[in-house]
Amino acid sequence: MDTKYKAYVASDLYQAGYSCDGHPFIAEQYYVLIENEAGRRFRHVRTFKGVNAYVCEYTGETGFEDLRTSAIRRAQSLADRVNAAFDVDVGVDWDYWDEVDPAYGSDEYVSQGIEAQRAHADRYE
Repeated sequence: MDTKYKAYVASDLYQAGYSCDGHPFIAEQYYVLIENEAGRRFRHVRTFKGVNAYVCEYTGETGFEDLRTSAIRRAQSLADRVNAAFDVDVGVDWDYWDEVDPAYGSDEYVSQGIEAQRAHADRYE
């Protein structure tokens, strides 16, 4: 691809399970995005979950082990390897990447008409 790409770590929230009082436990998961100068983005298929849900064998209650530091470190390691591949002009294996929405307000966001698509979807929802 002719435009310079840069990989970085991003995150999303997800429901990791339910706490002992029945409320959803919301956690963070990390992944790697590649973005070019125009705002076009690709997401790696691998995610790194920020918690490990477990059930206490004595009480039967659900607990959540915090793995955010490890997850961020592993995601950053992948981003560093991807950036190194771009630096030596090797590129990446695109089989592991899915195109996602472009960066908000970027040239690619405007040229793909994302704002109009969102307005149309909202209107007919």
